[in-house]
Amino acid sequence: MQEGLYESLLTQQLQRDLERAQSSDQVEAVLARIDEAEQPEVLARHVRDAAHRVLSSTRDPLRRVQIVNAILGQLDAADDDVLEEPRQLLSVTRPNAPGRVTLDGPRPSTPLSDAALLTNSHGEPTLGAELRAELDTADDVDLLCAFVKWHGLRVLEPELHRLRQRRTPLRVITTTYMGATERAALDRLIREFGAEVRIQYDALRTRLHAKAWLFRRATEFDTAYVGSSNLSRSALLEGVEWNVRLSRVATPGLLEKFRATFDTYWNEPGFQLYDPERDRDRLDDALAEASGQSRSDRVTVSLRDWRCGHSRIRRRC
Repeated sequence: MQEGLYESLLTQQLQRDLERAQSSDQVEAVLARIDEAEQPEVLARHVRDAAHRVLSSTRDPLRRVQIVNAILGQLDAADDDVLEEPRQLLSVTRPNAPGRVTLDGPRPSTPLSDAALLTNSHGEPTLGAELRAELDTADDVDLLCAFVKWHGLRVLEPELHRLRQRRTPLRVITTTYMGATERAALDRLIREFGAEVRIQYDALRTRLHAKAWLFRRATEFDTAYVGSSNLSRSALLEGVEWNVRLSRVATPGLLEKFRATFDTYWNEPGFQLYDPERDRDRLDDALAEASGQSRSDRVTVSLRDWRCGHSRIRRRC
């Protein structure tokens, strides 16, 4: 056997291979018990791999169904038996009606049950194209993004409008890091697309670089993207960007961690709710400072309603 690290379930075949290697190559094997909480996942993965191997070697479609149903019968899961002609349910929709906006957009190119790596390479779907399809079919959207750009919003503009028409919640967390975020883009997110936006102003204390989307669905076929793309046109369409697509079906633990971590950030005092009417001057100052256009030790003092004799004087420093 090849020397190195493993994480393989000990089977009869693997036991025989180890015994031969120990006798001929004088190798030592380290075995460990599987934690009881981890056993369902480990054992299910083993059954899945074995079933995939057998089904891939079987050419007869009917025989494949018989094999699957036989396994399900052993698991006392007859209600999950597959019909003779395997088919998938792809959507459930209601008829169009006044005041109702239906989920009728295109599906993402990557199946909802799969994980994938998107690199914006020629001949592959771009991140922007996938995000457009995800937005049109999501029931909740969360975005964690270091930079938000005006032209990035333009790429997703029609889908963001439809998102608001469907009254779909949109939460955005961003930063003032490097002064790269554009206030006009955040203002538009709130005013036109109905987003809630929280900002981390203290770029020196915590430099948030994360770029990630979470699309939640009432059907529980949630998806997410984690990678290098900020909300800018180049990053979404032609930039050399790598983004991993996650799926609640394929990577349930990662999706749950994404959701829980995002909610933690959303409720932290360091991420403050942004109101364009109330906070735009503060945001402008923070962006200017982060981009190096103003001194970090600047002190702003306002003297209001200072009365001198019978004269009323206002000074701004």
